[in-house]
Amino acid sequence: MAEQALATQLIGSCYLNVEGDILPLVDYTLPDISWSIHEPSSALPSSRSDIQIGEPALGKLILSLQPPAFPPLTKWVHELTDGGHHQLDLEVLRADTNGNIQEGLRLSGCVLTELHFPPCAAAQKDAYVVRAVLQPERIAALPSGPLKKLSIGTKQRPWLVSGFRLSIDGLPTGGISKIDGIDLIRDIASRRVGELREPLPYYGIARCSPLVLTIGGRDYPAWRDYALKRLAEGTPASALAARLTFLDASLKKELGSLQFSLAGLAGFQFARATSRGDEAAGMQGVARLPVQDIKLEVAPTQS
Repeated sequence: MAEQALATQLIGSCYLNVEGDILPLVDYTLPDISWSIHEPSSALPSSRSDIQIGEPALGKLILSLQPPAFPPLTKWVHELTDGGHHQLDLEVLRADTNGNIQEGLRLSGCVLTELHFPPCAAAQKDAYVVRAVLQPERIAALPSGPLKKLSIGTKQRPWLVSGFRLSIDGLPTGGISKIDGIDLIRDIASRRVGELREPLPYYGIARCSPLVLTIGGRDYPAWRDYALKRLAEGTPASALAARLTFLDASLKKELGSLQFSLAGLAGFQFARATSRGDEAAGMQGVARLPVQDIKLEVAPTQS
């Protein structure tokens, strides 16, 4: 493999080579390799030696990454929501602390099938790590070799699951303590074409899971009354726009955002009330809003 350049602060970790750009990963899981097994019918006399190994199958490549360190993620979100697909030839690399590759594999013909954004919770301090799932066509090992070290470049500010701010048209959001994870998943279908009836894959537009919010404190009455009003009127929900902004540790500087087009309020669940009078928990509700469109923006890195 050709010599590649890595920043010194990344040595000893996992990387992805995307079209010549080596990007840091939190971790990765390589696709399983399996072969189909054909066994004789139980109705016929046979021996266990009649078992035959059939066609091979390659599983999914799973990448865990932080959005500010992975520029292709913005395009990947658009690809899933737009229904387009691009086959990528990727290299996953694992190096030791001296910058030598311990293992490198090339995965050809990869198609993005899923993106999973983690939950946001004000009480947690975990890193905001996105999981990407791709379907490769082929996998092969790369020769090991040294990596050239560069001086430390611009440091990326990490995103945290607790550093967020949400805004939704006409509704208060200061009392939202949790936002469930968001999943973008598309189906891959195939049909057989031509004289040889070879399978031709079709890639659909990704389905996005609803925006699910846990609401309490001063905002709970407004959301409760909004849901009750919609119920009393019996009219279809109104479309809403929302923006989930990711902030630095000071909660002042914007690092990026997810922008949503929402179909409207599709569900409101009241939290269970008890006779113990647990005032610490307070009154809470869970709102569910279907997502029609989603867009990712990452603020440019400043030197």
